[in-house]
Amino acid sequence: MVIRRIVTAILAEVLLGDIVKTGLMAVTLVLLVSISGAAQRGTGSVCVAARIDDPFWKEPATLPNSEINSHGLKVRVDRRPVEEWPQRKGLKIDGLDISERHLLVVLDSSGKPIESVRFKFADYKSTDLCVTYDGYQGIGLQEATRRTPWCKCR
Repeated sequence: MVIRRIVTAILAEVLLGDIVKTGLMAVTLVLLVSISGAAQRGTGSVCVAARIDDPFWKEPATLPNSEINSHGLKVRVDRRPVEEWPQRKGLKIDGLDISERHLLVVLDSSGKPIESVRFKFADYKSTDLCVTYDGYQGIGLQEATRRTPWCKCR
């Protein structure tokens, strides 16, 4: 009888320990999956460099009448509304899903596409990107870092 109680107590302790271990492992697995899923559903942004700060623009940034020389360029990302190319202060386009592919289009003053580029945030180390444009080199899309001082959307 005593041996039976000892064996029952040992079995209960072993089984209870296995149940607790299994439960902790399941909870850990669920947390890891939810954290990785949340990271994939994050958002990123694109900073459109102001024409005055853009070092790649081949023409003078300002005209003799002190107007900004932007040629009426516009920019659009995906199906969002068309925005005027910023002249003196960078334009931040945020809330972009980092798990999707995006289309950035540069338009002329009449709204006709000049050039476009498709991009994914997964191709970059950062979720903050910077875009510049000039008619010779085209669209310049790169990470917004301290090495891109013309991106002043921060």
